[in-house]
Formats: sequence, C-alpha cells, structure tokens
Amino acid sequence: MSINRKLDWFYFWYFVIHVPITVLIDSCLIVPPSWQFNIQKTLVQFHIATNNDFLLDTLPLWLQVFGFVELVFQLPLFVYGAFKLYNNDITIYPWLVIYGFNASFTTLVCLVYVLAEGESHGLLSGQVWGLFGLYVPYFIIPLVMLIDSMNRILKKLVIKEKTL
Repeated sequence: MSINRKLDWFYFWYFVIHVPITVLIDSCLIVPPSWQFNIQKTLVQFHIATNNDFLLDTLPLWLQVFGFVELVFQLPLFVYGAFKLYNNDITIYPWLVIYGFNASFTTLVCLVYVLAEGESHGLLSGQVWGLFGLYVPYFIIPLVMLIDSMNRILKKLVIKEKTL
C-alpha cells in the first residue's frame, strides 16, 4: 500500500471519528442548551472540567461562528469525504484542501487565544499548556491534509501539462 493510500485511510478514519464528535460536542457551540440532549451536556461539562477548556465554557462569539461553519460545511464534508476516501476517489482532494485550510486556521486561532487568555481565565501555566496540547492535533492533522492534498493536486496538474 502506497504512502498516499495510507494517508487516505488515516483521513478516512479521522473523518469517521469526527462525525460523532461534531454532533455530540462541537454542535454545542451553537445549539442552545435547551435543545441539547443530556448526553451532550454531560460530555461537554466533563470535557470542560477535565481539560479546563474555558473556550467551551465561555463560548466567545468568534468560536460560535467557527462552530456554525463546522456544522454547515465540515459535518457534511466528513460524511462525503469518508465516502470518497473509502472509494479512493481523487475528486475529494480539492475539498480536503479547503477543509484543511479552514480547520487548521480556526484551530490556530483557538491555540493563540488559549495561550493569550488562558491565565486570565484562571488557568495555571501547566493547565494552559495542557489545553494547548489538546488542541494541537486538530491544527496539525488538517494542516498536513491541506499540504498533502495540495501537493497531490499539483502533481496531477504537472503530469497533465506534460502530456498536452
């Protein structure tokens, strides 16, 4: 199995895992508490308490906007992307570039905010770095997806250009 196909399987499982995470936890960024299921409230409160996640506790407006984009754009893409990746359909790569940019950028904003505002929200330095570390994979994986998918697209364009 080629490295590209191994990465595709990794992306496939990343998308599959993100469907329930988005529905159960990330949707709470914009779904009012009165509309949330008890399991959602429990999971979010557990996450906040365990990880000192003041972002999910305070819900700044910019994070709610990011949550809206996640539900409207990313959630359907997780399903569509998993299907396309499972079937080894290269037409998913432009969507992976867009997703990779969006997800890595929004997570970068969260990372900067955690470092800049963590202590002002009552977190100790170690708690700030713990929360930062929790968010880092959600920055790195989409960034790798962005770069990898862009490189694959560019290689296809170069091959196509050479055959013309």
